[in-house]
Amino acid sequence: MKTAQFAYHPIHCRSYFSLLKGCVSPEELCASAAEKGYRILGMADWNNFYGLIRFIAAAERYGIKPVSGVVIAPAGDPLCTLYWKGRKGFARINRILVRVLADEYRRRKLAQAGKTAGSNPEGEAWYDPVEDLVREGWEDVSVLSHRQEVLERLSGRGRDLYAALPWGRPFSGMVRWARERKLPLVAVNDAVYHSPEDGKLYRLLRAIDLNTTVEAVTKKEEMLRCDAFTAGGEDMERFFSSVPDALYHAEVLAESLDARRIRRSSYVFPAFGGLTEEEAFAQLKSLCFRGILRRYGKGRKDVIDRLFYELGIIRVKGFSSYFLVVEDIVRRCPRTCGRGSSASSIVSYLLGITHVEPLSHNLFFERFLNMGRKDPPDIDEDFPWDEREKALAYVFGTYRGRAGMVADHVTFGPRSSLREPARAAGLTEEETGRLIKLVRTGETDRIPRYLITAAERLRGMPRHLGSHPGGVVITPGPITDYTHLEPADTGFPVIAWEKDATEEAGLVKIDLLGNRSLGVLRDALNLINRDAPRQILWEGFSPLQDVKTRELIEKGDTLGVFYVESPATRQLLTKMGRGDFGHLVIASSIIRPAANRFITEFVRRLRGGAWDPVHPLVEETLRETLGIMVYQEDVARVSIAMAGFAPEEADGLRKALSKKDREIRLKCYRGRFFEGGRERGVTEEVLEKLWDMILSFDGYSFCKAHSASYALVSYKLAWVKRYYPLEFFTSVINNHGGFYTEQVYLNAVRRLGFRILGPDVNRSGLRHSLETLPSGEKALRLGLSQLKEVHGDIVSALIGDRQKRGDYADMADFTRRLDPPPSCMRIFIRSGSLDGISGGLSRPQMFWALFYLRERGTLLQDSFPRRADVQLQERRGYLKTCSAAAGRPPPQAVLFDFPPVPAVADYPSRVKLLDEVRTLGAVISVHPLSVLLPRVKGILGRLNLPECIDSRNLRHCLGRRVCIPGLYIAGKEVSTRKKQYMSFVSFEDPFGLFETVLFPDSYERLAAVLEYGAGFLVQGRVQEEFGAYTLEVDNLIRLNR
Repeated sequence: MKTAQFAYHPIHCRSYFSLLKGCVSPEELCASAAEKGYRILGMADWNNFYGLIRFIAAAERYGIKPVSGVVIAPAGDPLCTLYWKGRKGFARINRILVRVLADEYRRRKLAQAGKTAGSNPEGEAWYDPVEDLVREGWEDVSVLSHRQEVLERLSGRGRDLYAALPWGRPFSGMVRWARERKLPLVAVNDAVYHSPEDGKLYRLLRAIDLNTTVEAVTKKEEMLRCDAFTAGGEDMERFFSSVPDALYHAEVLAESLDARRIRRSSYVFPAFGGLTEEEAFAQLKSLCFRGILRRYGKGRKDVIDRLFYELGIIRVKGFSSYFLVVEDIVRRCPRTCGRGSSASSIVSYLLGITHVEPLSHNLFFERFLNMGRKDPPDIDEDFPWDEREKALAYVFGTYRGRAGMVADHVTFGPRSSLREPARAAGLTEEETGRLIKLVRTGETDRIPRYLITAAERLRGMPRHLGSHPGGVVITPGPITDYTHLEPADTGFPVIAWEKDATEEAGLVKIDLLGNRSLGVLRDALNLINRDAPRQILWEGFSPLQDVKTRELIEKGDTLGVFYVESPATRQLLTKMGRGDFGHLVIASSIIRPAANRFITEFVRRLRGGAWDPVHPLVEETLRETLGIMVYQEDVARVSIAMAGFAPEEADGLRKALSKKDREIRLKCYRGRFFEGGRERGVTEEVLEKLWDMILSFDGYSFCKAHSASYALVSYKLAWVKRYYPLEFFTSVINNHGGFYTEQVYLNAVRRLGFRILGPDVNRSGLRHSLETLPSGEKALRLGLSQLKEVHGDIVSALIGDRQKRGDYADMADFTRRLDPPPSCMRIFIRSGSLDGISGGLSRPQMFWALFYLRERGTLLQDSFPRRADVQLQERRGYLKTCSAAAGRPPPQAVLFDFPPVPAVADYPSRVKLLDEVRTLGAVISVHPLSVLLPRVKGILGRLNLPECIDSRNLRHCLGRRVCIPGLYIAGKEVSTRKKQYMSFVSFEDPFGLFETVLFPDSYERLAAVLEYGAGFLVQGRVQEEFGAYTLEVDNLIRLNR
């Protein structure tokens, strides 16, 4: 046996991806290993490979060979560690993890329901991973365990089975036992943290995981074993000096493993229908030519030339099946909006994946796909929000076992990173809430330092696994060949990695997202088509040349219109004074956090201001946008033209602008940009101007194709708003879509002159609907879903009963047939939902009648024999009263000994308005501000205030100091260059919306009184810029408390 010193390699380290059982990141693990001179490092997290891709990347940066394993620990009980040797072993472990994680999900659900996890809820035994290894073997996998009962079951059934000797624990008994069975020994250190400070963090994490306090986490807990601390090579050699073979086998095992073997030479694309890539290409080409006839009616040379150019790249890159899979999904759910850079592709347009014609709108295909691009194309598809699940169900049904949602590694945020340590310190919920409030108000100096330190350590650490909003991965074979899956509350399984790691692993993501505005457009067209002689078709509907729609957009009258209704965009549209499609695309793209000064300059140029191209090399590139960089692809095109970047290098610069470590990445790109520019004779001044524009894309920005796709939806919705405003706002409210709350859209309906009718148990459906009044006018009828605290099951039962048995005759009939609980009856009465069947009773009288119906009377069913003195009883009772008033025969139910309903006056209007808010969540009978206007008169009478106007007169008061009553409906806090906070706030009065700005001095003084939905007397000076009027606020007087 070898007795020389051995090279120790820590291969059993745990990262914070063990979710509250580890406290260091993969990057920190690698940095520490490199500092200590380790050549090989292994990471083995509990029950997952969440951090694998990040670990491999970090190890390579530090020049370390990565080794990957996983601790199999069902119900928190570590049985063994599995290390994969190659892809076959990786797939084998993934299949085991799928079963383990499925059980973990069920255990969590049982715990949440307050049930014990003693037995599987389906009545089956819990999955036994050791039995799986016994039955199916572990080819291409090395198995390591310190549990004798596990090793006993596996012994003699395969190679690569090792008895683990953990550092810091007695091992003589295991050594004798293993040698009797001829099992090789391996010395391991279950390294969890590196320093005493990490140990404190680890103790906190375990307290959070166990939902207890740090004090209660005793030394008897498993996680406080001495081997949790990272031991060095000398420590290991000294501790295991009596068993040198354990050190030898540890070295041999480490040398035999390499996590980089997971890597693939190309991206993993989904296969379509079992077709080869050549067969898929032939089918793709055929579908595209059919698309030419559908989209264009005939072949056009420019279309065919562009098609063959794109198909050539797609064929070489092997992307044909990818396009066919997306087309197959979209074809099943045709009301879609393809977005992102894929909208620049004519192939996408011909397949119906996208809907903007790319040639006439000059969309840059190379932003989506080019021969030099190394990463795969990214196709994003939006569905109506309530149809997305259908699309996902189709994907997971068709590609069963081959599909998974991209994960979201949910981390500790600013609040949770403070809340959890506070609870673990033993603070009450009330005390914790007060601390969180101090964070919101910026008073962190009042928070105990130890909690601030803990919060800083926790922030950014993974807390649990979530699901990406829409990213789906489809693989050509079993998805467990590439990653593991686990159940999610969405009903669709989730893979191990978030979007960046998914791409790094070579898996191609398809984004299938829900979009409420597509639901708005769908529902609005359905309402219009219900009465229209000519049907408006989803795909063929194009109002881009409509003059009145253009006028609506150029006035900024886009409240409710998807993508262009925010205060900033409405203001920009007003300043631009242009409502054509091309300028709408520009407006929706140039609105981004870092581009404010370029927005002002663009508007100045658009309105006739003089300007010169920044340089002849980019004159043509930026001609459409008047020399201003607006679109994402402008970054790439300018860097190619000005500095000679290769396309892939230019694309790298574009991507670097949105990365968390952009400052580090941009230093390199800046040097390269200036160096390339100088070589082309470009002056430093011009390069600085262009680099400044490039930096304005910091954070987020949009490519032209993406903005054009969304702007097409915007234009269609603007057309609907212009010609069918009631159908438009009804659909906006029904789909809960929009930048503002429902109250704002209801107020807009009222301003347009339409009546808003409350819910009615005989006339309302589930959702809001259009109703024709006796006068022939249309009105908006609120749906029963608007009722607060009335369960959806009761509403569904009501509608179903009404459809089956007809309208309700009166309140007694309603109570007898539906029998809702008293709490719901209270809402029905208070909301006015029963006014139509009240028989003339006031709402207080209805409560009185309800009391007798439920508590004092006996309700007889239809089949009960009627007594001879029925007429007498009805004459004395409620039934005759309400039935006669309603002009209907009395229902077949009789209430005995029912005294006459007392004469009780109805609630005053003030109470009814409060009832609207409490039962409907909105004021529907008047504008909410009108209730506060009498208070305004009182304030004006007492205080010496400037001229009081309404929003209609703002434009007539330029430069003057005025006050306007308004409701706070939206606000956006921003930071100035001096790192001071200011805010843009939208207010509303009965006549419309008005925009205000609170500069740092005013905002610091007034921020505390701002509250959404509150009424204010807003004071300030009227300013104007390019035709858009704003109030510079210097004081606010709150109108309600």
